[in-house]
This record gives sequence, structure tokens and C-alpha cells, in this order.
Amino acid sequence: MKKTFLAVMLISLLLSEARAQESADLESESRNVASAFMGAANLVVGRIGIECLGVLGRLETPREYVHIWQERNAKYYDASTKYVAKKMEAAFASGGNVARDAVLKEYSTIVRKEAEGTIVDWIGRGNKKDSCQRAVMLIDRGILDVNPEMPIYQDLQSLLNWSVMN
Repeated sequence: MKKTFLAVMLISLLLSEARAQESADLESESRNVASAFMGAANLVVGRIGIECLGVLGRLETPREYVHIWQERNAKYYDASTKYVAKKMEAAFASGGNVARDAVLKEYSTIVRKEAEGTIVDWIGRGNKKDSCQRAVMLIDRGILDVNPEMPIYQDLQSLLNWSVMN
């Protein structure tokens, strides 16, 4: 009975240590920045779709509009959602619902703050139709699409590489 108890305790300790190491290996400032960028870009495109497509007489729905952007940036968008999901899983494993919810809240707060600033800059001032036309044109031309000229490109590539390995 003592041997079984000790074995269970040892296994529990090893699993706990493995989870802690996995969580430490998972967390990266570069991946955090890249995933927040993708989340904010996704939110910007969605909100511009909601606020502007009707004003401009565009036929696609906001959902279709954001889906088009997601498709153009699929490998980075998917890597971002995978990273956030893994962070939430790791938090849940170590601290349950409260820890998982804290990770989601922190991520959502950062994404929302970054996106709202962009949205206000793009369509929050001046003539709504002119602002919307400019914002939609920027999105259609790929201003938020991942490309090597972006200052954050190396972080996005790092996130993508992590996603492929995990």
C-alpha cells in the first residue's frame, strides 16, 4: 500500500513538473505579441466590416469580409488561435477555470485595446463615408495582411514555426 501511494505521489509530482515545464516552454513574449497582433487585426477587419460595408453599399456581409481576410492570412491566423488555445489549456491544467479565464481576459483586453485604437484612427473622425472608404481600401489592399515588410514579421514567423512544431 505504501509503495502504491509513493508511486502515485511520484507520478503526480512528475506530471505537475512536466506541466510547469510545458507552460514555461509555451509562453513567449514574441508569440504573445504576434498572437495579439493577429487578434487585433482580425477584430479591426470585423469592425470595419460591421461599420462600413453597408455605408459603402458593399454586398458581402461583415462575416464574409473577415473570413476573406482570415483566408489570406490563414497560416498566421491559425497559428495565433492555436497558441492562445494552448495557453488556455495550460492555464486550465495548472489552475482550472479561473486561470484559463484569466489568460483569455488578458489576451482579450490587449487585443481590444489595440484594435479600438486603430478603429478610432481609421473611422472615428471626420466624414463616415470617406473614412470607411479609406479603411476598406486599406484592408482590401492588404495593409493588415502579413508580409515580410512588417516590423512584426519575425515574431509572426516565430509563431508560425512554433505552430508547425506543436
